[in-house]
Amino acid sequence: MNAGQGKATYWTLTTLGVLGGALGILGAVSPDRQLRLSGFGDPAERGPGDYTPAVLGSSSFAAIGEGGAYLTGAAKRWPGFPTYVMARRMLMAGGLAGLAATGRAPRAFLNAAAWEALGAAAIAAAGWLDRRTAARPA
Repeated sequence: MNAGQGKATYWTLTTLGVLGGALGILGAVSPDRQLRLSGFGDPAERGPGDYTPAVLGSSSFAAIGEGGAYLTGAAKRWPGFPTYVMARRMLMAGGLAGLAATGRAPRAFLNAAAWEALGAAAIAAAGWLDRRTAARPA
């Protein structure tokens, strides 16, 4: 195990994997509820060319896959996985916030950006805790 990658780090990854997978399942099973949870309105009628359900479905299955990757990375304790996940989450946070800030996406994307940034911060905090615990004399 790499220094700073102990129990707290991998439990945090496991928790985030379960939450992400569960939200993905929610979106696949109940798209209307997922739209409301995400801060989007669900119009009573969709116009031609509105592919919102398809986009929501694809992002839901991506979340299920990502949750599975987190669980696998945590179970296998892949070296470097926590660092990769933190970087990817910060990239997502910046991208989602940028889309909302430029008007290319609704302001509800700021909630998703905050979720990504908080997940990265949780992993970083868990790594800090693991390093601090490992540095203590036995």
